[in-house]
Amino acid sequence: MKSKSSDPRTSSFPKKRKMKVESSPTSSSEEESYTDPVDRCERVLVNGQEHVYFPATKWDYDDLKKLNIFFDKTPEPLEEFMIEVKEDFVRKCDCPDFSDSCRTFSQMLKESVAFSCDLQTVGQLSKHMYKNKKAVEQKMIDAIESYVQKAAEVEEDLDLNDLLNRKWMPAVKRFAEETLKLIKKSLYPLEEGDMLSLKIEQEKERGRTIGQERKEKSPDMNTDCFGSFFKHFSSVFGQMFFLEPDPVSRKTFYCMDKLVDSTPDLCYLIHREPVPGVIDTPDSILTVTQLKSTDKLSSDSSLSLEEQLGSRVLGQVGTSLFAETNFSLLKPNTLGILCLETKIIFVYLKLPDEHYVNVLLKTPLTTKGRISYTQPFDMLNAEDRSKIADFLYFFGCLQNKIKC
Repeated sequence: MKSKSSDPRTSSFPKKRKMKVESSPTSSSEEESYTDPVDRCERVLVNGQEHVYFPATKWDYDDLKKLNIFFDKTPEPLEEFMIEVKEDFVRKCDCPDFSDSCRTFSQMLKESVAFSCDLQTVGQLSKHMYKNKKAVEQKMIDAIESYVQKAAEVEEDLDLNDLLNRKWMPAVKRFAEETLKLIKKSLYPLEEGDMLSLKIEQEKERGRTIGQERKEKSPDMNTDCFGSFFKHFSSVFGQMFFLEPDPVSRKTFYCMDKLVDSTPDLCYLIHREPVPGVIDTPDSILTVTQLKSTDKLSSDSSLSLEEQLGSRVLGQVGTSLFAETNFSLLKPNTLGILCLETKIIFVYLKLPDEHYVNVLLKTPLTTKGRISYTQPFDMLNAEDRSKIADFLYFFGCLQNKIKC
């Protein structure tokens, strides 16, 4: 279903009494409450007609359950998750075997892009004296630059007549550069362009005695500045695996007599071979949903996603996956990634063929949809990157070498 370009929102529905529900004690979110969907809707004019508007960002898990779509109770091991998804892609698009290319690039990444960084630890150092922060930053710069040099040496043995070989080193270099920018933002959490504050801080540090504690509180990293940068950083990370994001588009569908819409933060597409007179209708390989920095992941990977992120996030993610169903290369299945700062989680919605249509037609649902997911992986952790490299290189090869 095509999305409309205009979206003039008007008045909201009157508020109704909220009904509290118990939330899991292990959930990272605060006490949650369930609100009738009408309380979360607005009125929208589309082609001169008024519609009830229910954005995906306002869904919660109870709304998703009404569509008979459920998240798994526990994360799926990455190996099993990858096998299932890859097999589905191979069946859908009859793609060649990329295993040799994926294995080669994964090994190159493991050996020459082996730097790691714990962003939370770096953020805590922002309270330290300027000269200490500068020393930490210099140590990280030296480490990252040494690995970039290793990558450059690896590139010397590559056949640069191959498109992906030519893309690899520039992407690695850019990822290293953006990592250093992120480290700097964490160590010196200033507003954009506020270099004067940094200069003042440097001058003050010269007058402090060694070991003097900073009185100010730890700067809050959960700012709009960081939020937009994390989205950008996710895009740069994908480019290291040859994934090029496409312009995102709003997806709309009718559900429960309401107009639902969803717009992913990043979208990776496969474009069809150009045909004169035919509009390109690309299919999505995967989409990315950027979560708010206020959402927190538990270090206990055995917890369910609901226990870690809460009902609101699950509703948003599940609805976003469902909205992409009709545009997915794997339709009716949809693959996505959740991004929370530098952490990523793979999510996969599997539906019976008739389920999507029955939801749109408001036919009684006799089938169920299932969303499986992996444990979190950190883009800044070398070991985590090595674990997911083969998977992501598969999608990069798919996007670059397959034409529908």
